Amino acid sequence: MNYLDLFLGVALLVSYVLLFYNHHLTGRKALLYYSLAWLSLAVPVFSSDRGVYIVGLAFFSAFLWAGNVEAIDELTLNNETARSLLYLSILPVLIVFLFYPEHETSAYALLGLWIVLSALLLGFYGGRTLLPMSALQAFLGVVVALSGLIPFFRLRIIPAFLGVVLAFESVRTFLRTSFVGDFSIGSIKDVGLDEKPGLVLVPSAPEDVLSSALVFSRSPRNAPNWFWITTVHDERAISPTNLPKILDMAVKFMREAGEAGKKPIIVIDGLDYLVLENGFPSVLKFLSALRDYALVHGATVFIVGSDDFLSERERKLLRSIVGEGNA
Repeated sequence: MNYLDLFLGVALLVSYVLLFYNHHLTGRKALLYYSLAWLSLAVPVFSSDRGVYIVGLAFFSAFLWAGNVEAIDELTLNNETARSLLYLSILPVLIVFLFYPEHETSAYALLGLWIVLSALLLGFYGGRTLLPMSALQAFLGVVVALSGLIPFFRLRIIPAFLGVVLAFESVRTFLRTSFVGDFSIGSIKDVGLDEKPGLVLVPSAPEDVLSSALVFSRSPRNAPNWFWITTVHDERAISPTNLPKILDMAVKFMREAGEAGKKPIIVIDGLDYLVLENGFPSVLKFLSALRDYALVHGATVFIVGSDDFLSERERKLLRSIVGEGNA
């Protein structure tokens, strides 16, 4: 083993530790699968045995698929579909079992194609935040597929290097989209809301609701559970394009409030700004997932503002998941 192999192996192990620790802090299942993927890719780097390498690559492909499925599930809350797709993660291991070593070229080609398929799944359903990860995964899949045909790509250093780049992009992405902190659950008061769980479009939200809710607003305020939607860097600011983090925070608030016996209330002020920054399809998908989580946890989410800026078609799509009311 040379120093470069050692460096890449250690880098992959560091990625495993960072992702697993972030899973411990946030409870996101996708991070658990991703951490196991990098561990599976790191172990073969320390071995010169080709059999160990391709088995590690198979487990990497399996856990990568599972991580992508869980990452998408966090955005869509389609547990039945996610559970069905997770069963497919065993296929890369079966590929190696059936094709290696007699058909080594075919085994590498199929593993590479599986990684590309995983990347396409993530890119198509994961939203723009996960697109860089998707692109790197697809590139890695092409390299793995070619390694069975072109001797140059059989050098393990190439997929290992790409794996390190992808690992740190994964760490960066999930640290950016995960909320690690505490909410002020003690400040939540019973405001006597009679709104049903789900999403409600309202012209404004009164102060008693704002003081007892998790608020995402275009206006900054020094108040508990209040976050400023802006591109400005601030301790309590959140980027308008970081919809996965807003969803992650909202779901955690719902869970913590519910565990404390409080009714979870969430206020999102700035629908027009979110649509401007993300596009209507992305915001609709985000609100649909948020609505589903609200129904599961008995939470009420107030969308403050008007939908007059939308087209008639977009307004109908929005009204199909958002009710109307007066806070």
